[in-house]
Amino acid sequence: MGQIGQAWQIEFHSGIPVYKQIIHFVQAAIAAGTLKEGDQLPTIRALHRQLDVNPNTVARAYRELAHLGLVATAHGSGCYVTAPPVEPPALPAASRQAKVIELSARVAAEARSHGISLEQLIRQLHLQKNHV
Repeated sequence: MGQIGQAWQIEFHSGIPVYKQIIHFVQAAIAAGTLKEGDQLPTIRALHRQLDVNPNTVARAYRELAHLGLVATAHGSGCYVTAPPVEPPALPAASRQAKVIELSARVAAEARSHGISLEQLIRQLHLQKNHV
């Protein structure tokens, strides 16, 4: 639990709202297997202090993650990762294209903020497709 949040870095100038960045961190950690079913997320208080963000921002991210079915909240004991869906729901073509545009814009913006070229990113994505 403690190591998860410590690796997260908020990019305040990326144009991506902080609560969405937290959601993306959790989604990526689940996808990578760093967070597994039953793992506890950092408490709202701990994560807000660690990331130096408003606790309401962390709470909003956790509520959204619960709405997405990725975490469950046990009152008084925190948020826990739930079982991932066996297969993601199929998106209609228009929604899928909109999601591709959103994801690529977000990744490109974050890459730029770290000085990573799009060519480097594309090469890495090609490598990743063999591992997913």
